[in-house]
Amino acid sequence: MSENIQETIVELINQASLYGKDSVRVQHLRHVQELILRKDPSLLDNFLEEVLGFQTDKSPEVRKTIISFIEEACQHDPEVIVKVIDSLRLLLYDDNVLVQKRLIVSMITIYRLTLKWLSKSRLVDENVRSMWESMVNMKIHIIAMLDSDNDGLRTVAIKFIEMLALVLSRRTQDSIVPASNEQDFSLNLLQDDHRILRRNKLEQEGKDVMEKLLEFTLSQHLSSVNLIAAMGAIANIARQRPDYMSRVVQTFEALQVNLPPTLVDSQVSSVRKIIKLKLLSLLKHPASFDFQPQITTLLTDLGATQAEVLKHLPKVPTESKRKITLSNSEINTKKSKMTTDDPSIFDKDDSNSSITGKGISTGGVHGSMMSSTSTNSSSSHPQHQTAIDITAADLVGKLSIGNVVDLVLVSMLLLPEKMPASFQATYTPIAAAGTPAQIEHLARLLGAQLTAAGHGKGYELMKSQQQVKPKIEDDIEEGNSIASITGVGRDDSFPSSSMDIDSKSALPSTSGNESSEIPTTSAGITTISTIPSVQQKKMKPFKLADAIKPIEYDEMQRMSTDSFYRILHAEDVCETAGVGHVRKKTMTSLVCLSERSFRDIYEDYIFADVRKRHDLAFAWLYQEFVYANGYLSILDPNKRKDFTKYDDTLCRLLEYLQEKPDQRDGLFSRLLSTAPLITDNALLVLKRYCQDETRSYLGMNTLRDLIFRRINMREKFLDILLDFTHNENVSVRNNAIRIAKSLHEKEEFKQSIERHALKFLKHLTASQPPEALFGDDKKSSTIPNDTWTEDSIRLCLPLYLSLMPSNHYLIQPLATIYTAVNGDIKRVILRVLEIPVRGMGMGSPEILKLVENCPKGAETLITRIIHILTEQTPPSRDLVEKVRDLYHKRVSDVRFLIPVLTGLEKREIISALPKLIKLSPPVVKEVFNRLLGLNASPETSHASPILPSELLIALHQISSEECELKTTMNATTLCLNERSIYTHDVLAVVIQQLVDVNPIPVLFMRTVLQALSFYPKMVGFVMNILQRLITKQAWKQVRIWEGFIKCCQKTRPHSFPLLLQLPPPQLKHVFQTAPELRDGLIRHLRSMSIAQRSVIPSSILTVIEDNSENVAPEIRIQTVPLPSSSSHEQ
Repeated sequence: MSENIQETIVELINQASLYGKDSVRVQHLRHVQELILRKDPSLLDNFLEEVLGFQTDKSPEVRKTIISFIEEACQHDPEVIVKVIDSLRLLLYDDNVLVQKRLIVSMITIYRLTLKWLSKSRLVDENVRSMWESMVNMKIHIIAMLDSDNDGLRTVAIKFIEMLALVLSRRTQDSIVPASNEQDFSLNLLQDDHRILRRNKLEQEGKDVMEKLLEFTLSQHLSSVNLIAAMGAIANIARQRPDYMSRVVQTFEALQVNLPPTLVDSQVSSVRKIIKLKLLSLLKHPASFDFQPQITTLLTDLGATQAEVLKHLPKVPTESKRKITLSNSEINTKKSKMTTDDPSIFDKDDSNSSITGKGISTGGVHGSMMSSTSTNSSSSHPQHQTAIDITAADLVGKLSIGNVVDLVLVSMLLLPEKMPASFQATYTPIAAAGTPAQIEHLARLLGAQLTAAGHGKGYELMKSQQQVKPKIEDDIEEGNSIASITGVGRDDSFPSSSMDIDSKSALPSTSGNESSEIPTTSAGITTISTIPSVQQKKMKPFKLADAIKPIEYDEMQRMSTDSFYRILHAEDVCETAGVGHVRKKTMTSLVCLSERSFRDIYEDYIFADVRKRHDLAFAWLYQEFVYANGYLSILDPNKRKDFTKYDDTLCRLLEYLQEKPDQRDGLFSRLLSTAPLITDNALLVLKRYCQDETRSYLGMNTLRDLIFRRINMREKFLDILLDFTHNENVSVRNNAIRIAKSLHEKEEFKQSIERHALKFLKHLTASQPPEALFGDDKKSSTIPNDTWTEDSIRLCLPLYLSLMPSNHYLIQPLATIYTAVNGDIKRVILRVLEIPVRGMGMGSPEILKLVENCPKGAETLITRIIHILTEQTPPSRDLVEKVRDLYHKRVSDVRFLIPVLTGLEKREIISALPKLIKLSPPVVKEVFNRLLGLNASPETSHASPILPSELLIALHQISSEECELKTTMNATTLCLNERSIYTHDVLAVVIQQLVDVNPIPVLFMRTVLQALSFYPKMVGFVMNILQRLITKQAWKQVRIWEGFIKCCQKTRPHSFPLLLQLPPPQLKHVFQTAPELRDGLIRHLRSMSIAQRSVIPSSILTVIEDNSENVAPEIRIQTVPLPSSSSHEQ
């Protein structure tokens, strides 16, 4: 069954490959898809490459079908994603918009599958990492399509971003997920220690794409199609991820009054209907309870009836209502208590400042206009109010009847004479006009428009808060650290720093300098200490010196050390109490302020379980950086920056992490990536790490990350990486080249890397190796530094050669350098060319250009390149033409023709044979191997323009003027030794054709004797050839006659009847040359009957029976070396 399916698939693929109607070809490919993925999935690996070959087909419909195949294959086996990622990337950049749209739709499924597969996969190799990098790049490209000029592309990009927002977020208990998507991936399924996927990073990325989608929804240039798609996407996200409910409701609120001006009347009406439907669906959601006022008001404006609104209201459980009631009563109780304690807190004049003081987003002003991290409404949680909320709250009190009348009158001056049709179509009578709810809604609508235009109280407060809040947060953190450092206690009867207290009493002033924080803190302590009123009862002032005894220095050291140990081992207690961050801050501050004692203790504590306590090490490093810069006022404000301790701490941490046996946690890389400053000593540690053969892979990856992240030190890190590409250690060098090649694909690194590679290539023209190859940080002691050796030559080449397969133009400078170096360097270059030249391929325009414009002195380089290209592949027509022109017009060296022999015409090969066989024996052997198709695999074999028989005949016909006889003999011997090619049938054809040549070739009889030696069964055929030689009077050609006699000796007794046919003089000469033939012939005559002897001429019998030594007619004999019997056998 499986074999039948395979045959069917092969036939269908072949039919689809033929040119015909696209619909028929698509039908064939769909049939292939059904057979492979639904009937016999085991065949997927066998036919995957064949199917992917259609990805470059001219027909868009065929390419779309391939995308469908890839999508279904990934659904069947997610591991296929690694194999098809390059195809997906190619199709993403397709010229046809329909193909791009189809791919983005498929990427929605494939990206989701990729995350789900990676979250379960434990084996992560380099291929998987590369796949994920490509997937991330494709995701970025698709997101960027939101700015495309094509509406269709924007629509599918919106759907893709909707998927991203869902999979890169967590499900909650209130999430309403369709049954078809129950098994989809979400961040709940991802473990914290995944090797590739970082939950926090992905979650932040999900929030970012959601923000981008919301901003896109509010754009003023959207078409109705894109707007409807965006509204559907954000509504669906809010239903499945209630955390975004607040942002989505605010977006609809802003959109309702800021529709794009490009929409026509019918589109406006349609969009408003969609907004109404989406808001009704959100109103059904349990998480919309806190947003019902806003949603209900919006629905009312959009024309929804009260019955419709009530029908879609969610049912809130009784228990939830009770919790809400209790929460409101507690809030009211706290408010009344705080009002009693300090009535100024709720002063009307300060109401706005109290709102803004409790919660302003730290994002941008325009971004925070709509941003809110809370899922509750602004009325429930004022600490998360947005700019719109603040402006609306400010406007509510100002929307008096008089102000509204003035606004209406002013606005009437700008009204058109006729009511616009769009307004008339969308206007809904205002229900309950003048009520507080309607006034609040109107204030929110005005607030949204004012904030969008960059006006309003909320916008201004948000802008000022952005400038003040970072400073306030720094001062708060600084004040807390100072309190922990100086050991200031805190009475339990007073609120701790973690409690929610009024900002006026908790925050220090930001108008003064940093030193003003200490008096503020002291003032707080004074207030605490005056409550018991103990000091007023004493008769004399208290003096600390009178109450304490002096303590010895050693005792103080012991006590402080014991205290530090207690803090170290209070981890569980502090975590339980929720003050783990205070403990961490205290420890790092004490370590940074102390000398060596605490540092050593702290180090040992961290290194005892560095995987669990690495956050302490990072916090320590950051604290050292803060002190080194003199940011804290507790230190000497006039002290200059000193990074000695920071450098020592960073290097000690790196050295320990470097020596760790297990490097899988990546702490070494994380420390370098997150360190606020990388010192020169830290770079030395990094270099040692990269030079360790067992850690060089991770070290080079760390260098790559630093190059991307540390923009200000990018050139320094890149120089370090490029220096490693010439390292003597092969593992280190290969890892560095791997990273350099990946960086070279980025435009910002391309020139720097090529410039470095070319610089080292040019070093080869110097008289001795450069000092850069023998630096102190390179383990090159085994390579002499005063003269070029093969090892030192190879160190200058690998980076440049590794860039050539993807950057073909680099071969031109290589050829120029080649002409300027000495012979030893040229030989090394020729030996290492194979891999890069094969990577470039025969169709490279740069190679053809180099062959056409061969620099003087680079002939051997060109020959080697052509040899490599044609070793396993027949030469292309373009290459043959370039080489032919080079041979005939510029370089008449026949060696240039050897690589392209199989591409030449038969007459060209025959005319070049005399020159070719004059070359050295190994070269001649290669010539015959190419012409005879030897050493070629079945996949790469190809028809030679000349047959083996024609080649041997052409060798026999080479004249002595063109080539020496001995050279021709050696060439024919090389051919005849290929027994697999020159079988007895081929040799019979050759001999049969040569015997008809006039005159007979000189080497003819030599070939006959060799054929007889290789194939003794050819004796009958040879007798026929000798018979023809007698009729052609072979004795007239001395060399042929000598071969004839030699053949007669070898074929006894079969040759005796032939000897009887010779004329008497020739027979007598045979007997003189080979006397043993006479005896054999006499015995042959005696075995014949009288009747048989009677037909023999008497003259012949006389010659046979004549024992005289008469000499036959004189014949000039020239010595022709003929193979002896022993030599033939050999």
